[in-house]
This record gives sequence, C-alpha cells and structure tokens, in this order.
Amino acid sequence: VELTRDLALRFNHAYGAVFTVPQIVTPPAGARVMDLLDPTAKMGKSGADGAGVVRLLDPPDVVRRKLARALTDSDTGADAVRRDRTAKPGVTNLLEILDACGGSADGITTYGALKKTVTDAVVAVLEPVQARYAELAADLGHVTQTYADGAARCREVTAPVLAAAETAIGL
Repeated sequence: VELTRDLALRFNHAYGAVFTVPQIVTPPAGARVMDLLDPTAKMGKSGADGAGVVRLLDPPDVVRRKLARALTDSDTGADAVRRDRTAKPGVTNLLEILDACGGSADGITTYGALKKTVTDAVVAVLEPVQARYAELAADLGHVTQTYADGAARCREVTAPVLAAAETAIGL
C-alpha cells in the first residue's frame, strides 16, 4: 500500500489528480502478528522452519502444537497474563492474536489456559477458511472462471483511469 500511495502521489503531483491515493487501514487488533517462538520478530512465511508461524492451511493439531510451544515467560500469579510488549512480548503476542480472533482473556490467569483459549480461537477462525479452500480446490474450473470474470471486471473498472493517465502524460 505504501508503494502504491507513493506512486499515486508522485504521478498526481506531476500530472494532476488522476489516481485516487489509497489510505492505509489498520485493524484494531492483529495488524502485526509476531512469531510464536520469537515474539520480537514479525510472523512471516520466510521463517527458518515455520515452527513459530501459523499458516492458514495448518491442520488443527499442527496449530495446537505450535501454539503450545509459543514463547511465554516464567511469571506466575494473578497478574502473569497481561500486556507488556517490553517485559512480556510472548504473552502480549498471544493476547493480540486472541483479540484478532475475537476472543477474550477475561479471567485467564495461567499461560496454559491462555494458550488453550488462543488455540481454540485460532482453530475456530481457520476452520471456515480451510473448508472454503477445500471446496474451491475441488472445483478448479470454477476458480479459473472466477479469475477470468474478475479480470474482465478489472479491465472494465480501470479503463477510464488508464485512459485518463495516458491522456495526462500525452499518449
């Protein structure tokens, strides 16, 4: 989005208001999910072995195993489960994942209970995604047709903007 914003702003500055400058929309929770094993690093697909990354198509047992191994700390007591990005990055990460999945940590005082609650919430969010993926993967003809329909609609919607851009630069 940042590259697109930069390009639109530069083009519009040079040739007039042709492109709509996209705005960044940041969700209230889950905008930046951290690695489960290294909560100081962003979760990403390029991780060494993927043990700290939950993938959309990970089966529930794999999600459970990864979240069970998520880094926390050795604090105990009633206030052990709390947000503190500096002192408790692993716990904070789990709480943010839970928020992003629509769950609540109210009443959770142990890391085991937190991990179970987060796991249940993540699995609940992933199940419909995985079911829809399986449905689509079983009908590749439908997927191909959807791509073609989308491409046609895209050409239809973008043609006036492309024409305006070409006119603006003198083509």
